[in-house]
Amino acid sequence: MSIVKIIDLYLVRHFLKPLGACVAIFVILVLIGRFFDKMDILTNFHARSGDIILFLILGLPYWLNLVFPVATLLALMFSLGQLQQHGEITAMRGAGISNFRLFAPFMVLGIIISGISLIGGLTFLPALNTKSTLIYRQHIKHEQVSSTQRDHVVATGLDHRRFTIGWLDSSTGLLKDVVIDQFDSEAHLLTTLSAQEGQYQHDKWTFRHGTFIHFDANGAFIQDPFEEKTLGLPEKLKDFVFDDKKADELTQTELKRRIGHLRELGIPSFKEQVGLHLKYALPFANVVVILLGIPFAIKTAQKGRVQTIAYAMGTTFLYWGMVSACQSLGEQGHLPGWISAWMANFIFAGLAVWMLRKT
Repeated sequence: MSIVKIIDLYLVRHFLKPLGACVAIFVILVLIGRFFDKMDILTNFHARSGDIILFLILGLPYWLNLVFPVATLLALMFSLGQLQQHGEITAMRGAGISNFRLFAPFMVLGIIISGISLIGGLTFLPALNTKSTLIYRQHIKHEQVSSTQRDHVVATGLDHRRFTIGWLDSSTGLLKDVVIDQFDSEAHLLTTLSAQEGQYQHDKWTFRHGTFIHFDANGAFIQDPFEEKTLGLPEKLKDFVFDDKKADELTQTELKRRIGHLRELGIPSFKEQVGLHLKYALPFANVVVILLGIPFAIKTAQKGRVQTIAYAMGTTFLYWGMVSACQSLGEQGHLPGWISAWMANFIFAGLAVWMLRKT
């Protein structure tokens, strides 16, 4: 085994030990924090210990994935800072090992951690967190959670139609208090259908006990009451049944499906598009914080460790602040989804490269 590979293994072991300790500390902090955050609910509803444990454990991987970049940064600061203070970094450089080759093991570890975080965030982590939420709502708070019934639904359909539905059940196709307004391309109201009841079956909409109103260009209208009326609208009932889950609680496949439904209905999907791109961008925060942490860590010998760690942590929180700001701009439609998701990575990765070259 060459001397360089021995040094790589030595650096990796020096990094993994504090990383394991930091992860263990964050596991405890997340569990305790979530427990005390829900303590009033757990006490008032007399939650069983088994349900509490499942709620905390199933939600742990999702929350740990969010705070893992901070654990990565702290582990890097402790391991690389200690090596620098003991003169080992200087000795390795004196042996002819370049800076790039010296810090390559940390970058490889950051890429591996980012890959694991990426796969988890796109697949099983949102599903585990959803199960945790269901246990909290159904078993602890004893809520009746239905995946088929919705009330107060307002949605945009095709051909400039707007649906207002008081209540619906997608499993039976029943509707109540339905209003369908259709507009022209200039937002002038053309027709309004209002019905007390409705039924969606075999791709057809049947309405009962209602009125169909036609409007002309002068604002006059003609009312046509009906007992039963059937329309062949292109919209499907499932298009109006959206999950209560947030974008970050959906898997990649679920998010793409929701974006497709919203586009078919003509509804803006800014929030969902940003959420999808963030699933790809946020895992690489582990690489960004390693790039940021290296120049701070190798200055530990010149400055106090506490001061250096404070600088690095402050820079990391600035990174997260920019992520939140860009996310907000993207969800409001002021930035394209991919730019709002990746902008913080690009800016702080560039800052980190500049600091590395300067150091």
